[in-house]
Amino acid sequence: MNKKIIITIALSLITILSGCSIGTTTNDKEYTSQDLQRLSCIEVYSAEDNVLINTIEDSEVLFQFNELDSEVSGFAGKGKEIEKMLEDSIPMYKIVIYKTPAATYNDGKLEKIVTITTYKDINMIKTEVSAETIKSFSVPSKYLTFYEDITDEKMEFLVSLASF
Repeated sequence: MNKKIIITIALSLITILSGCSIGTTTNDKEYTSQDLQRLSCIEVYSAEDNVLINTIEDSEVLFQFNELDSEVSGFAGKGKEIEKMLEDSIPMYKIVIYKTPAATYNDGKLEKIVTITTYKDINMIKTEVSAETIKSFSVPSKYLTFYEDITDEKMEFLVSLASF
């Protein structure tokens, strides 16, 4: 009788513990809207002719994009100098970022939040915050444009968005 109880308990424990490990070795994590900060879509356009190259809605890629550290480099007040420096650089891609509106009642239309321009042969990006993002008052576009000198890894990721 004791053997039957011990075997039953052992089998129950094995079943319960093996059930806990199901799915823990895969990377099929489902990200919530909070995990993605309501990021819904990334569109990649050719900067040369503005042709849509790729649309990304995969939550894993969106999460990776959100994980990029973004900090505006020490270029504040140097917009004219940077624009002059970038005149010789060739724009490669325009990456447009969309999010789901925060309002409970919306028409289902995504909000454009930023456009990032990448350049060939230089690790500099231009980030333009969409004027529609600021709902309270209008802000001149010169205050919504930022430049960032980024690492090779970040640039590789941004360029890879064209081929996902």
